[in-house]
Amino acid sequence: MKQTKLKDIIAVLGNQVERVIGPTERGVDHPAPIAEADNSLAITFCNKPGPIAFQLIRSSEAGVFVCGDDPSLNGLSDSGKTILVVPNPRLSFIRIVQAFFAEKRLHGIDRRAFVHPNAKIHRGVYVGPFTHVGDCEIGEGTTVFDHVYIHSGTRIGRNVLIEPGAVIGAEGFGFERNEKGQLEKFPHLGGVVIEDNAEIGANTCIDRGTLGNTIIREGAKIDNLVHVAHNVVIGRHSLVIAHAMIGGSTRIGDYAWVAPCACVRDVISIGDKATIGLGAVVLKDVAEGTTVVGVPARPIGEYKRLLKASEQAAGLR
Repeated sequence: MKQTKLKDIIAVLGNQVERVIGPTERGVDHPAPIAEADNSLAITFCNKPGPIAFQLIRSSEAGVFVCGDDPSLNGLSDSGKTILVVPNPRLSFIRIVQAFFAEKRLHGIDRRAFVHPNAKIHRGVYVGPFTHVGDCEIGEGTTVFDHVYIHSGTRIGRNVLIEPGAVIGAEGFGFERNEKGQLEKFPHLGGVVIEDNAEIGANTCIDRGTLGNTIIREGAKIDNLVHVAHNVVIGRHSLVIAHAMIGGSTRIGDYAWVAPCACVRDVISIGDKATIGLGAVVLKDVAEGTTVVGVPARPIGEYKRLLKASEQAAGLR
């Protein structure tokens, strides 16, 4: 396997590298977890505090380590290991893997895929086997893996990643009872817009809008097994994690975080940089920068006070 020289790695990181401990004339040929590296050609990272990092690095077989700074690391200068000291080890390691070790993106349309004759597919797109692409547009450099169903009326931007089994643009769940109590379906005439650099996880479903569009903004990342209902807007660079459910016409701001198994009811507004905690059930609007947890969800300070009071009442404290 071809080795990557340390000097090339340092060049990619640029001024992220605050200092280098140990030998600089060496190479690596694969990334590995710090505890599983089996030889000195592995590169890894450590996010732990300095003294803990010292022990992990000393016991690891890897040759190059990306970690934060601490005076204790100077004790490894004669260990034969190389340490790249950076402000954010995980971020720097991601950039190293992307630059030298990540799998190259595929290109082209698999012969087993169905693509509508009116679909507009831009340059450098990959469409995997058994994927259905309706009358829609897919931007340059986007990857759509196998067994994805993209309904007509969907617009997908550049460099989007859609994992296997996702369903984009199916009709949402909207009904109204008539005079007899029977359910009549609200027509879904809108579409789905997925902006540049977004990612959609495996087996995630994003419903089309009723009259307007469901919109996934630039850089948003949606995990596996997420349900996004009709007319939802998910803001730029927000994260929605596995098993979350986002109710219809909800607005999620930019840089927000929706944790696993959270449930957000319909017509809710979640502000920029807000955090929805693990398993939270959100029944009312969440202000910008606020963290809410619990069932029903409430600001984390209020939740802790209620929890303490209930424990005291139960004689647990």
